[in-house]
Amino acid sequence: MRLVVLFEDHTLQGFRPVAWSVPVYEIPCGLFNLRERVEMCLARSGGGDRLALLPRTLLTGLQRATLPHGAVCGAEAALDAASRAGTVLFLNARLAVDWNTLRSLLERPAPFAVRDEEGVLAAAVSPAQAASLLGDWQAWEASQVARGAWTGFDCPAEPWRPQLEAAAEPGIAAWRHLWDLVPDLARALADDTAATVAAGLPFSRLPFGVVPAADTEPVWRAESRFRPLAAAPGVALVGADRIWAAEGVEVGPCVAIDARHGPVVLDRGVTVLPHSYLEGPLYLGAGARVKAGAALYGETAVGAACRVAGEIAETQILPLANKQHAGFLGHAVVAGWVNLGADTTCSDLKNNYGEIAVNYGLGPVPTGSRFVGLMVAEHAKSAIGTTFNTGTTVGFASNVFGAGFPRSCLANFTWGDGRGHRSFAVDKAIDVAATVMLRRGCLFTPEHGALFRALSGGAA
Repeated sequence: MRLVVLFEDHTLQGFRPVAWSVPVYEIPCGLFNLRERVEMCLARSGGGDRLALLPRTLLTGLQRATLPHGAVCGAEAALDAASRAGTVLFLNARLAVDWNTLRSLLERPAPFAVRDEEGVLAAAVSPAQAASLLGDWQAWEASQVARGAWTGFDCPAEPWRPQLEAAAEPGIAAWRHLWDLVPDLARALADDTAATVAAGLPFSRLPFGVVPAADTEPVWRAESRFRPLAAAPGVALVGADRIWAAEGVEVGPCVAIDARHGPVVLDRGVTVLPHSYLEGPLYLGAGARVKAGAALYGETAVGAACRVAGEIAETQILPLANKQHAGFLGHAVVAGWVNLGADTTCSDLKNNYGEIAVNYGLGPVPTGSRFVGLMVAEHAKSAIGTTFNTGTTVGFASNVFGAGFPRSCLANFTWGDGRGHRSFAVDKAIDVAATVMLRRGCLFTPEHGALFRALSGGAA
């Protein structure tokens, strides 16, 4: 048996603000995140391999609440599983590999180790060496918890650099920051569709930290099986052989779907209201609702149970987020439980066409790109008419409002536009989150409450 360990390291801070409350391997790019891709590869191999998840301690409670069948979570559980494995494969949470490269990593004989400038990306080792690595990671992570790296807004993490003989491999790609996902969306959408949807493979979802109430059965939990979308009166399909739909999809009249530039995938229970335009490559997650008159342009992935409208382009939206009204969202990454008020709009291009720098709490970081939009953490809200500048980051459980542009880096629990020292009281933020989640048939658990209170240390 091979044990596959997905681990976070110091680079997780580069995936803020979403990574404040979501393990990096749970952040999707395209149809799936890394954890889901690895799970599907292991299931198809049929070799009895197991999966271990190694998020920072702050998130282990929520990870265990939504743990995939047969997987284990945390350093102690991984140590126990490693003791019974033939080999142990460590995979960094920020790997950006395609399906073929991922399969080759999973099948490559041990030992080997691959790295980039930031650290280890993949390493296949013996159980004894795995125990040493896991112990080293556990000690390093405990030291980061003690210094507040996972909860402090401006506390840089110390690097984890295990003693491994590792080499760089050009074919093993990895992201370094959250905005790196967006330019990869076109490749990921096409690759994910070819590897699963077009290959006739069904799948279901288990979103991180989402615990359904006992009397609900979320649409994303059922297996989705896809077939070409059947033409309907009043619906225009261009490139129909690349337009896929699962069970229960409803597309209203006067909708145009254009798959000339990439596939369009409509998951189980998707609803597209009249007079909407969908351009591929595009994914709409199970139960997603596209409101009338929306324009969804290519290189966009919308998570399960999201509600979207207005104009969206080159954007990744995680499950259970709302952008229900007019306004532009482009080159953006939006976490779950976010609500963007009517006419909320973000800029993704500077007027001088210059390079955009992003600050997620540790100072401005050059992106090397002219196009970077909004990045929003879980449970954040924006008021009607909010306008965000290029490369703005919005912290966890923030409530953004006010005239003009908010500040371009908003701390967790921001109340207002980030100017001054006003914060959203954590008890009130918890009350709002519990109400929002229950409206969607999901529970606010003690683990959620602990996370809110821990991250309130990252407030301004």
